[in-house]
Order: sequence, then structure tokens, then C-alpha cells
Amino acid sequence: MPDDRFLPGSPSKRRVREVRSHLWRYGIRPKGESWRLAWQWAFEIACSYWHFRWPLPSEIASQYVFLMLCDMRDGHSLRLPYRADQVQPDAVKQMIPDDPLIVIPKFDSTN
Repeated sequence: MPDDRFLPGSPSKRRVREVRSHLWRYGIRPKGESWRLAWQWAFEIACSYWHFRWPLPSEIASQYVFLMLCDMRDGHSLRLPYRADQVQPDAVKQMIPDDPLIVIPKFDSTN
């Protein structure tokens, strides 16, 4: 990709290809400001080590997905259907761990 030449930290083509490959497995085609910010974040992490070391491709891909979710939240487009907490297939229930960081918001029906 032409924009990949100007990513922060000048990552190798191989590293960028590995991160893109990881995202492509989930149908994600990275681009835009979140893509650049994910690399800026990864570059600063790499610089924080005594010897410069890029995060793993899966970690950089996770940073990109996290930034995309933040972007969706800021645009008010990150929301689940009204009854998402009440009606879930068993397969979905198994995928959602009992983790306090992962919360399906409950909505007050009186509003």
C-alpha cells in the first residue's frame, strides 16, 4: 500500500504485511487515521524498550481494532440493539467471558 511507506517508525514491509494479514483473517482492511495512530502507538511502545523491539503483529492489530472501537464510540455508532443483553444465542454467551471489563450495557426501559 502506498500509505504504508509513511507509517511512524518506518516499519519493515514484512512487519506491515504480517499485521495486515492478521487483520485480514477477520475481514478487516486497515486504513485511515486509526491505522496511522496504531503504528504511532506501536512505535512508542517499541522505543520504550532498552533495545528497540516492535510489538507482535497480533498486538499491533489489536491496537488498531481498539482504536476503531474508540472511533465508533466517539461517532455514537458503537451500540448494541436494545435487547442485546436479554436475548443471546448460547454460542454468543459462551464467547463473552465473565470479565468485568466486558460489559453489555443494560438499558432502562422507563426512558
